[in-house]
Amino acid sequence: MASCDDASANFDSTQSIERLRMRILLVAYDYPPLNSPQAIRWYYLSRELVRLGVEVHVLAPDLHARGENSLAMPSRVVMHRCDAGGLAGWLSRRQRARPRALVSASPQSPAPKAMQVGSITLNWKGRLQQRLERYLGYWVYPDSRGQWRASAGAALDELIETIRPDVLISSHEPAVTLQLGLQVAGRVGAWFADLGDPVLAGYTPKRWRRRARELEAEVCRVATVVSVTTASTRELLLARHTMDPSKIFVLSQGFDDTLSPAVNLVRKSHPGELHLLYTGRFYPFRDPTALLEAVLELKQVRLTIVAPEVRPEYLAYAAKSDGRIVFLGEQPHAQVLKLQQQCDVLVNIGNALSAQTPGKLYEYLGSGKPILHCHSVEDDPAVGLLDEWRRGWSCANDLASLRIFLTTLVDAPERLYAMLTSDCNTVLAYGWSNLARCLLARCQQVVLVERT
Repeated sequence: MASCDDASANFDSTQSIERLRMRILLVAYDYPPLNSPQAIRWYYLSRELVRLGVEVHVLAPDLHARGENSLAMPSRVVMHRCDAGGLAGWLSRRQRARPRALVSASPQSPAPKAMQVGSITLNWKGRLQQRLERYLGYWVYPDSRGQWRASAGAALDELIETIRPDVLISSHEPAVTLQLGLQVAGRVGAWFADLGDPVLAGYTPKRWRRRARELEAEVCRVATVVSVTTASTRELLLARHTMDPSKIFVLSQGFDDTLSPAVNLVRKSHPGELHLLYTGRFYPFRDPTALLEAVLELKQVRLTIVAPEVRPEYLAYAAKSDGRIVFLGEQPHAQVLKLQQQCDVLVNIGNALSAQTPGKLYEYLGSGKPILHCHSVEDDPAVGLLDEWRRGWSCANDLASLRIFLTTLVDAPERLYAMLTSDCNTVLAYGWSNLARCLLARCQQVVLVERT
Protein backbone atom coordinates (compact mmCIF):
# COMPACT_ATOMS: atom_id res chain seq x y z
CA MET A 1 0.00 0.00 0.00
CA ALA A 2 1.29 3.47 -0.88
CA SER A 3 1.34 5.58 2.25
CA CYS A 4 2.84 8.86 3.38
CA ASP A 5 5.64 6.87 5.02
CA ASP A 6 6.40 5.28 1.65
CA ALA A 7 6.59 8.74 0.13
CA SER A 8 9.18 9.81 2.67
CA ALA A 9 11.17 6.61 2.35
CA ASN A 10 11.31 6.75 -1.44
CA PHE A 11 12.36 10.40 -1.58
CA ASP A 12 16.03 10.78 -2.56
CA SER A 13 17.70 11.95 0.65
CA THR A 14 20.38 13.79 -1.36
CA GLN A 15 17.68 16.25 -2.42
CA SER A 16 17.00 17.82 0.98
CA ILE A 17 14.21 20.23 1.80
CA GLU A 18 16.72 23.07 1.98
CA ARG A 19 18.10 22.34 -1.50
CA LEU A 20 14.69 22.29 -3.16
CA ARG A 21 12.59 25.25 -2.07
CA MET A 22 8.92 24.86 -2.79
CA ARG A 23 6.15 27.28 -3.66
CA ILE A 24 2.73 25.69 -3.19
CA LEU A 25 -0.63 27.15 -4.18
CA LEU A 26 -3.56 25.59 -2.30
CA VAL A 27 -7.09 25.98 -3.66
CA ALA A 28 -9.50 25.42 -0.78
CA TYR A 29 -13.14 26.39 -0.42
CA ASP A 30 -12.96 25.63 3.32
CA TYR A 31 -10.07 27.40 5.03
CA PRO A 32 -9.70 29.47 8.21
CA PRO A 33 -11.44 31.44 9.58
CA LEU A 34 -14.03 28.76 8.75
CA ASN A 35 -14.12 26.03 11.41
CA SER A 36 -15.14 23.04 9.29
CA PRO A 37 -13.30 19.68 9.32
CA GLN A 38 -11.64 20.43 5.97
CA ALA A 39 -10.60 23.90 7.14
CA ILE A 40 -9.03 22.35 10.25
CA ARG A 41 -7.15 19.82 8.09
CA TRP A 42 -5.58 22.54 5.97
CA TYR A 43 -4.99 24.87 8.90
CA TYR A 44 -2.58 22.30 10.33
CA LEU A 45 -1.03 21.14 7.04
CA SER A 46 -0.36 24.66 5.80
CA ARG A 47 0.95 25.70 9.22
CA GLU A 48 3.43 22.83 9.25
CA LEU A 49 4.45 23.32 5.60
CA VAL A 50 5.38 26.93 6.36
CA ARG A 51 7.44 25.73 9.33
CA LEU A 52 9.29 23.44 6.92
CA GLY A 53 10.29 26.42 4.80
CA VAL A 54 7.61 26.13 2.10
CA GLU A 55 6.15 29.28 0.58
CA VAL A 56 2.41 28.61 0.87
CA HIS A 57 -0.25 30.59 -0.99
CA VAL A 58 -3.96 29.90 -0.50
CA LEU A 59 -6.85 30.79 -2.78
CA ALA A 60 -10.15 30.71 -0.87
CA PRO A 61 -13.56 32.40 -1.08
CA ASP A 62 -14.16 35.57 0.89
CA LEU A 63 -16.72 34.14 3.31
CA HIS A 64 -18.06 35.62 6.52
CA ALA A 65 -17.30 33.49 9.59
CA ARG A 66 -18.85 33.77 13.03
CA GLY A 67 -16.33 35.47 15.32
CA GLU A 68 -16.29 33.27 18.41
CA ASN A 69 -16.07 30.02 16.46
CA SER A 70 -13.62 31.25 13.84
CA LEU A 71 -10.39 29.33 13.37
CA ALA A 72 -7.16 31.29 13.72
CA MET A 73 -5.23 32.00 10.54
CA PRO A 74 -1.85 30.23 10.26
CA SER A 75 0.98 32.74 10.32
CA ARG A 76 3.11 33.37 7.22
CA VAL A 77 0.57 31.86 4.84
CA VAL A 78 -0.13 34.21 1.94
CA MET A 79 -3.89 34.55 1.49
CA HIS A 80 -5.68 35.36 -1.77
CA ARG A 81 -9.45 35.69 -1.46
CA CYS A 82 -12.08 36.26 -4.10
CA ASP A 83 -15.86 36.57 -4.12
CA ALA A 84 -17.68 33.35 -3.17
CA GLY A 85 -20.25 33.97 -5.88
CA GLY A 86 -24.01 33.54 -5.83
CA LEU A 87 -25.92 33.42 -2.56
CA ALA A 88 -22.88 32.84 -0.34
CA GLY A 89 -21.06 35.80 -1.86
CA TRP A 90 -24.07 38.09 -1.45
CA LEU A 91 -24.57 37.08 2.18
CA SER A 92 -20.88 37.55 2.95
CA ARG A 93 -20.84 41.04 1.42
CA ARG A 94 -23.98 41.93 3.38
CA GLN A 95 -22.45 40.72 6.65
CA ARG A 96 -19.28 42.72 6.10
CA ALA A 97 -21.31 45.86 5.41
CA ARG A 98 -22.94 45.71 8.86
CA PRO A 99 -21.19 47.59 11.69
CA ARG A 100 -19.54 45.24 14.16
CA ALA A 101 -20.41 45.45 17.83
CA LEU A 102 -17.51 46.23 20.15
CA VAL A 103 -16.64 43.26 22.35
CA SER A 104 -14.34 43.62 25.34
CA ALA A 105 -11.62 40.98 25.39
CA SER A 106 -11.67 38.67 28.39
CA PRO A 107 -8.32 37.54 29.80
CA GLN A 108 -9.67 34.05 30.28
CA SER A 109 -12.28 32.28 28.18
CA PRO A 110 -15.28 31.25 30.30
CA ALA A 111 -16.30 27.62 30.46
CA PRO A 112 -18.85 26.79 27.76
CA LYS A 113 -22.45 26.57 28.91
CA ALA A 114 -25.18 24.19 27.80
CA MET A 115 -26.92 25.70 24.80
CA GLN A 116 -30.62 26.39 24.43
CA VAL A 117 -32.45 24.44 21.76
CA GLY A 118 -32.77 27.48 19.53
CA SER A 119 -29.01 28.06 19.51
CA ILE A 120 -28.27 24.52 18.29
CA THR A 121 -31.05 24.23 15.73
CA LEU A 122 -31.29 26.76 12.90
CA ASN A 123 -33.47 29.86 13.29
CA TRP A 124 -35.83 30.95 10.53
CA LYS A 125 -33.08 32.82 8.68
CA GLY A 126 -30.81 29.79 8.82
CA ARG A 127 -33.60 27.52 7.61
CA LEU A 128 -34.39 29.90 4.75
CA GLN A 129 -30.74 30.02 3.72
CA GLN A 130 -30.56 26.24 3.90
CA ARG A 131 -33.62 25.90 1.67
CA LEU A 132 -32.17 28.34 -0.86
CA GLU A 133 -28.86 26.48 -0.90
CA ARG A 134 -30.69 23.17 -1.32
CA TYR A 135 -32.64 24.64 -4.25
CA LEU A 136 -29.45 25.92 -5.87
CA GLY A 137 -27.97 22.45 -5.41
CA TYR A 138 -30.47 21.11 -7.94
CA TRP A 139 -28.95 23.30 -10.63
CA VAL A 140 -25.35 23.91 -9.61
CA TYR A 141 -22.78 21.10 -9.29
CA PRO A 142 -21.81 19.82 -6.79
CA ASP A 143 -24.03 22.11 -4.68
CA SER A 144 -24.46 25.84 -4.07
CA ARG A 145 -20.71 26.14 -3.41
CA GLY A 146 -20.15 25.51 -7.11
CA GLN A 147 -21.06 29.17 -7.66
CA TRP A 148 -17.51 30.00 -6.58
CA ARG A 149 -16.10 28.47 -9.76
CA ALA A 150 -16.32 31.56 -12.01
CA SER A 151 -14.61 34.05 -9.70
CA ALA A 152 -12.12 31.45 -8.45
CA GLY A 153 -11.24 30.45 -12.00
CA ALA A 154 -10.39 34.04 -12.92
CA ALA A 155 -8.36 34.52 -9.73
CA LEU A 156 -6.55 31.21 -10.26
CA ASP A 157 -5.54 32.14 -13.81
CA GLU A 158 -3.96 35.35 -12.52
CA LEU A 159 -2.24 33.67 -9.56
CA ILE A 160 -0.60 31.02 -11.72
CA GLU A 161 0.91 33.74 -13.88
CA THR A 162 2.08 35.90 -10.97
CA ILE A 163 3.37 33.44 -8.36
CA ARG A 164 4.21 30.49 -10.66
CA PRO A 165 3.68 27.69 -8.11
CA ASP A 166 5.76 24.52 -8.18
CA VAL A 167 2.70 22.55 -7.08
CA LEU A 168 -1.01 23.28 -7.19
CA ILE A 169 -3.08 21.48 -4.52
CA SER A 170 -6.85 21.12 -4.77
CA SER A 171 -8.58 20.46 -1.45
CA HIS A 172 -11.58 18.32 -2.30
CA GLU A 173 -14.90 18.97 -0.64
CA PRO A 174 -16.46 20.60 -2.36
CA ALA A 175 -15.69 19.18 -5.80
CA VAL A 176 -15.52 22.67 -7.34
CA THR A 177 -11.83 22.76 -6.34
CA LEU A 178 -11.22 19.65 -8.45
CA GLN A 179 -12.93 21.31 -11.41
CA LEU A 180 -10.59 24.28 -10.94
CA GLY A 181 -7.59 21.95 -10.84
CA LEU A 182 -8.62 20.31 -14.10
CA GLN A 183 -9.09 23.75 -15.62
CA VAL A 184 -5.42 24.69 -15.12
CA ALA A 185 -3.67 21.30 -14.85
CA GLY A 186 -1.77 21.82 -18.09
CA ARG A 187 -0.36 25.15 -16.89
CA VAL A 188 1.27 24.01 -13.64
CA GLY A 189 4.26 21.79 -13.09
CA ALA A 190 2.37 19.37 -10.86
CA TRP A 191 -1.25 19.10 -9.73
CA PHE A 192 -1.88 17.42 -6.39
CA ALA A 193 -5.53 16.38 -5.87
CA ASP A 194 -6.24 15.91 -2.16
CA LEU A 195 -9.41 13.90 -2.58
CA GLY A 196 -9.74 12.79 1.02
CA ASP A 197 -12.97 10.90 0.33
CA PRO A 198 -14.31 9.63 -3.00
CA VAL A 199 -16.08 12.19 -5.20
CA LEU A 200 -18.77 9.58 -5.82
CA ALA A 201 -19.89 8.58 -2.32
CA GLY A 202 -22.96 6.96 -0.80
CA TYR A 203 -24.42 10.37 0.04
CA THR A 204 -23.99 11.82 -3.48
CA PRO A 205 -27.45 12.87 -4.79
CA LYS A 206 -28.73 10.61 -7.56
CA ARG A 207 -28.90 13.51 -10.01
CA TRP A 208 -25.14 14.08 -9.67
CA ARG A 209 -23.85 10.50 -9.48
CA ARG A 210 -22.91 10.14 -13.14
CA ARG A 211 -21.20 13.51 -13.11
CA ALA A 212 -19.39 12.70 -9.87
CA ARG A 213 -18.09 9.42 -11.28
CA GLU A 214 -16.88 11.15 -14.45
CA LEU A 215 -15.16 13.91 -12.47
CA GLU A 216 -13.54 11.39 -10.15
CA ALA A 217 -12.24 9.40 -13.13
CA GLU A 218 -10.91 12.52 -14.86
CA VAL A 219 -9.11 13.67 -11.72
CA CYS A 220 -7.52 10.25 -11.24
CA ARG A 221 -6.36 10.32 -14.85
CA VAL A 222 -5.05 13.91 -15.04
CA ALA A 223 -3.73 14.70 -11.56
CA THR A 224 -0.03 14.17 -10.96
CA VAL A 225 -0.71 12.79 -7.49
CA VAL A 226 -3.90 11.82 -5.65
CA SER A 227 -4.15 11.58 -1.88
CA VAL A 228 -6.93 10.02 0.20
CA THR A 229 -7.42 9.73 3.95
CA THR A 230 -7.87 5.96 4.33
CA ALA A 231 -6.46 2.79 2.79
CA SER A 232 -9.99 1.57 2.02
CA THR A 233 -10.68 4.68 -0.06
CA ARG A 234 -7.45 4.07 -1.95
CA GLU A 235 -8.47 0.50 -2.74
CA LEU A 236 -11.93 1.68 -3.82
CA LEU A 237 -10.50 4.20 -6.29
CA LEU A 238 -8.01 1.66 -7.68
CA ALA A 239 -10.91 -0.74 -8.26
CA ARG A 240 -12.99 1.93 -9.99
CA HIS A 241 -10.34 3.48 -12.23
CA THR A 242 -7.37 2.33 -14.26
CA MET A 243 -4.42 4.13 -12.73
CA ASP A 244 -0.87 3.55 -11.56
CA PRO A 245 -1.08 2.45 -7.88
CA SER A 246 1.98 4.54 -7.05
CA LYS A 247 0.05 7.64 -8.07
CA ILE A 248 -2.35 7.45 -5.13
CA PHE A 249 -1.31 7.43 -1.48
CA VAL A 250 -2.82 7.80 1.97
CA LEU A 251 -2.50 11.15 3.74
CA SER A 252 -4.72 10.62 6.75
CA GLN A 253 -6.27 13.10 9.10
CA GLY A 254 -4.13 13.89 12.11
CA PHE A 255 -3.67 15.43 15.53
CA ASP A 256 -1.72 18.39 16.81
CA ASP A 257 1.51 16.77 17.93
CA THR A 258 2.59 19.92 19.73
CA LEU A 259 0.36 18.41 22.42
CA SER A 260 1.34 15.23 24.26
CA PRO A 261 -0.18 12.05 22.75
CA ALA A 262 0.63 9.96 25.86
CA VAL A 263 -2.36 8.01 27.16
CA ASN A 264 -3.77 9.39 30.40
CA LEU A 265 -5.00 6.38 32.35
CA VAL A 266 -6.20 8.49 35.28
CA ARG A 267 -9.98 8.89 35.32
CA LYS A 268 -11.15 12.24 36.63
CA SER A 269 -14.75 11.32 37.44
CA HIS A 270 -15.76 10.13 40.87
CA PRO A 271 -15.58 6.33 41.45
CA GLY A 272 -18.47 4.58 39.74
CA GLU A 273 -19.08 7.49 37.34
CA LEU A 274 -18.07 8.01 33.73
CA HIS A 275 -17.85 11.22 31.70
CA LEU A 276 -18.06 10.75 27.91
CA LEU A 277 -17.40 13.47 25.35
CA TYR A 278 -18.37 13.53 21.67
CA THR A 279 -17.06 16.32 19.45
CA GLY A 280 -17.99 16.40 15.79
CA ARG A 281 -20.99 16.55 13.49
CA PHE A 282 -24.04 14.38 12.98
CA TYR A 283 -24.66 13.35 9.40
CA PRO A 284 -27.39 11.04 8.03
CA PHE A 285 -24.71 8.31 7.91
CA ARG A 286 -23.54 8.99 11.51
CA ASP A 287 -26.36 8.24 13.97
CA PRO A 288 -25.97 8.91 17.75
CA THR A 289 -29.37 7.47 18.75
CA ALA A 290 -28.04 4.25 20.31
CA LEU A 291 -25.45 6.17 22.35
CA LEU A 292 -28.06 8.65 23.62
CA GLU A 293 -30.42 5.85 24.62
CA ALA A 294 -27.66 3.94 26.42
CA VAL A 295 -26.59 6.99 28.41
CA LEU A 296 -30.21 7.73 29.28
CA GLU A 297 -30.51 4.24 30.81
CA LEU A 298 -27.24 4.30 32.78
CA LYS A 299 -27.44 6.78 35.65
CA GLN A 300 -23.67 6.69 36.33
CA VAL A 301 -22.80 7.94 32.83
CA ARG A 302 -22.65 11.57 31.65
CA LEU A 303 -22.34 12.63 28.03
CA THR A 304 -21.26 16.03 26.71
CA ILE A 305 -21.76 16.72 23.00
CA VAL A 306 -20.10 19.48 20.99
CA ALA A 307 -21.88 19.59 17.62
CA PRO A 308 -23.51 22.23 15.42
CA GLU A 309 -27.09 22.09 14.13
CA VAL A 310 -28.33 19.21 16.26
CA ARG A 311 -31.66 17.70 15.27
CA PRO A 312 -34.57 18.27 17.72
CA GLU A 313 -35.08 14.52 18.27
CA TYR A 314 -31.52 14.28 19.63
CA LEU A 315 -32.05 17.28 21.89
CA ALA A 316 -35.11 15.57 23.37
CA TYR A 317 -32.80 13.04 25.08
CA ALA A 318 -31.11 15.86 26.99
CA ALA A 319 -34.46 17.05 28.33
CA LYS A 320 -35.09 13.57 29.83
CA SER A 321 -31.59 13.01 31.23
CA ASP A 322 -31.63 15.12 34.43
CA GLY A 323 -28.63 17.04 33.18
CA ARG A 324 -26.52 13.99 32.29
CA ILE A 325 -26.70 14.69 28.55
CA VAL A 326 -25.48 18.18 27.69
CA PHE A 327 -25.26 19.81 24.26
CA LEU A 328 -22.77 22.67 23.98
CA GLY A 329 -23.44 23.52 20.34
CA GLU A 330 -20.49 24.55 18.18
CA GLN A 331 -17.34 25.60 20.01
CA PRO A 332 -14.04 27.16 18.89
CA HIS A 333 -11.45 24.57 17.90
CA ALA A 334 -9.12 25.53 20.77
CA GLN A 335 -11.98 25.09 23.26
CA VAL A 336 -12.79 21.67 21.79
CA LEU A 337 -9.22 20.53 22.42
CA LYS A 338 -9.47 21.71 26.04
CA LEU A 339 -12.74 19.86 26.56
CA GLN A 340 -11.13 16.67 25.24
CA GLN A 341 -8.59 16.92 28.05
CA GLN A 342 -11.31 17.13 30.72
CA CYS A 343 -13.34 13.95 30.07
CA ASP A 344 -12.78 10.27 30.88
CA VAL A 345 -13.44 8.77 27.45
CA LEU A 346 -13.84 10.29 23.98
CA VAL A 347 -16.60 8.87 21.81
CA ASN A 348 -16.31 8.47 18.05
CA ILE A 349 -19.36 7.42 16.00
CA GLY A 350 -18.37 5.60 12.85
CA ASN A 351 -19.82 6.38 9.45
CA ALA A 352 -22.14 3.89 7.83
CA LEU A 353 -19.67 3.98 4.92
CA SER A 354 -16.75 1.56 4.98
CA ALA A 355 -14.50 3.76 2.82
CA GLN A 356 -14.52 6.65 5.28
CA THR A 357 -13.20 7.24 8.79
CA PRO A 358 -14.21 10.36 10.76
CA GLY A 359 -11.29 12.74 11.10
CA LYS A 360 -12.09 13.24 14.78
CA LEU A 361 -10.75 9.75 15.47
CA TYR A 362 -7.27 11.01 14.62
CA GLU A 363 -7.72 14.33 16.41
CA TYR A 364 -8.63 12.43 19.58
CA LEU A 365 -5.14 10.88 19.60
CA GLY A 366 -3.67 14.22 20.61
CA SER A 367 -5.72 14.31 23.82
CA GLY A 368 -4.18 11.15 25.28
CA LYS A 369 -7.66 10.05 26.37
CA PRO A 370 -9.07 6.58 25.64
CA ILE A 371 -11.40 6.39 22.64
CA LEU A 372 -14.67 4.50 22.39
CA HIS A 373 -15.46 3.90 18.72
CA CYS A 374 -19.06 2.95 17.89
CA HIS A 375 -18.95 1.15 14.55
CA SER A 376 -22.01 1.03 12.29
CA VAL A 377 -20.67 -1.37 9.63
CA GLU A 378 -18.71 -4.59 10.05
CA ASP A 379 -15.86 -3.52 7.76
CA ASP A 380 -15.32 -0.16 9.45
CA PRO A 381 -11.55 0.51 9.07
CA ALA A 382 -11.47 2.39 12.39
CA VAL A 383 -11.88 -0.91 14.26
CA GLY A 384 -8.57 -2.15 12.89
CA LEU A 385 -6.88 1.16 13.60
CA LEU A 386 -7.87 1.08 17.28
CA ASP A 387 -6.67 -2.53 17.57
CA GLU A 388 -3.34 -1.46 16.09
CA TRP A 389 -3.00 1.69 18.20
CA ARG A 390 -4.31 0.21 21.48
CA ARG A 391 -5.67 3.65 22.30
CA GLY A 392 -9.27 2.64 22.90
CA TRP A 393 -12.04 0.16 22.27
CA SER A 394 -14.62 -0.64 19.58
CA CYS A 395 -18.27 -1.41 20.16
CA ALA A 396 -21.20 -1.95 17.83
CA ASN A 397 -23.36 1.15 17.46
CA ASP A 398 -26.51 -0.43 18.90
CA LEU A 399 -28.23 -0.08 22.26
CA ALA A 400 -27.61 -3.61 23.56
CA SER A 401 -23.87 -3.54 22.80
CA LEU A 402 -23.35 -0.04 24.20
CA ARG A 403 -25.33 -0.87 27.34
CA ILE A 404 -23.07 -3.84 28.09
CA PHE A 405 -19.86 -2.02 27.25
CA LEU A 406 -20.60 1.13 29.25
CA THR A 407 -21.74 -0.90 32.25
CA THR A 408 -18.40 -2.73 32.21
CA LEU A 409 -16.53 0.55 31.82
CA VAL A 410 -18.26 1.91 34.93
CA ASP A 411 -18.18 -1.22 37.12
CA ALA A 412 -14.87 -2.85 36.11
CA PRO A 413 -12.80 -0.24 34.23
CA GLU A 414 -9.49 -1.95 35.06
CA ARG A 415 -10.37 -4.84 32.71
CA LEU A 416 -10.74 -2.48 29.78
CA TYR A 417 -7.94 -0.06 30.66
CA ALA A 418 -5.54 -3.02 30.83
CA MET A 419 -6.00 -3.38 27.06
CA LEU A 420 -4.47 0.07 26.41
CA THR A 421 -0.87 1.15 26.00
CA SER A 422 0.88 4.33 27.02
CA ASP A 423 3.40 3.85 24.19
CA CYS A 424 2.88 6.73 21.76
CA ASN A 425 5.18 5.43 19.00
CA THR A 426 2.26 3.75 17.23
CA VAL A 427 0.44 7.06 16.72
CA LEU A 428 3.25 9.55 16.09
CA ALA A 429 2.95 8.98 12.35
CA TYR A 430 -0.46 10.71 12.53
CA GLY A 431 0.87 13.96 13.97
CA TRP A 432 0.28 16.90 11.64
CA SER A 433 4.00 17.75 11.53
CA ASN A 434 4.82 14.25 10.24
CA LEU A 435 1.92 14.30 7.77
CA ALA A 436 3.14 17.64 6.42
CA ARG A 437 6.64 16.18 5.93
CA CYS A 438 5.07 13.29 4.01
CA LEU A 439 3.09 15.72 1.87
CA LEU A 440 6.18 17.82 1.17
CA ALA A 441 8.25 14.75 0.30
CA ARG A 442 5.64 13.67 -2.27
CA CYS A 443 5.47 17.19 -3.71
CA GLN A 444 9.26 17.27 -4.03
CA GLN A 445 9.24 13.92 -5.79
CA VAL A 446 6.86 15.04 -8.50
CA VAL A 447 8.65 18.38 -8.98
CA LEU A 448 11.99 16.59 -9.43
CA VAL A 449 10.41 14.26 -11.98
CA GLU A 450 8.96 17.20 -13.89
CA ARG A 451 12.27 19.06 -13.84
CA THR A 452 14.22 16.09 -15.14
